[in-house]
Amino acid sequence: MNCPSCGAEASGNFCANCGASLRELTCPACRAKLPANARFCTNCGTAVRGRSRNLPLYFAAAAVALLVIILLLPMLRGPQVTNGNGTAFNTQPGSTGAPPPLTGTPREQADRLFNRIMEAREAGDSAEMRRFVPMALMAYEQAAPLDDDGLYHLALVQIAGQQLADARATAQRILDRNPNHLLALSVAADAAAAAGDSAAARQFYTRIVEAYPTESARDLPEYRDHSRILPDIRARAERNR
Repeated sequence: MNCPSCGAEASGNFCANCGASLRELTCPACRAKLPANARFCTNCGTAVRGRSRNLPLYFAAAAVALLVIILLLPMLRGPQVTNGNGTAFNTQPGSTGAPPPLTGTPREQADRLFNRIMEAREAGDSAEMRRFVPMALMAYEQAAPLDDDGLYHLALVQIAGQQLADARATAQRILDRNPNHLLALSVAADAAAAAGDSAAARQFYTRIVEAYPTESARDLPEYRDHSRILPDIRARAERNR
């Protein structure tokens, strides 16, 4: 048969050339069979194009979109996460537990993904962690330039993605400005240890122990945000130096 829309030879339910439907229509009034391109019934004259035959598809698409939103809300709600040793990150001070908006600045989006990755790591869900790492890396790239807290988050995401050299390089960007930065020294030590460079890891841990009394007293925004994990950083450094 020929496609009623483009005239090309066609078979099946849809034209392979233009995608037009090849299905016969049925008159809603007299139930007469009509060609696929009919606008009016040739038997009784009733309009057969008054409502779109694609409405079921539209409803299906809307249902899928709603399902995606329902699934994404708990994934992006930014739960409290920990640093791998049971100590909570203070990533969202004052959070009521309600899901955050699905939009926001690139940094807000990046930090929500960071939270999701840390939660997946704590749950031992490596598949979910790997799924979110590329998105988080892209989000932090779009959020540049990053402050020291953002660079610390980025380095942790890089460790989660096994990009250990990149994580150390990111930590070094902080250390270039502040050689005693406790969060940067911690993540650099973790990256070195994960890469099997125990000598470098011990050096970073030793620097943490030596710098901690003075450095932990500094009123830096990232130290306030992560105040709960600073004692844990010191304890790990003392065990591993």
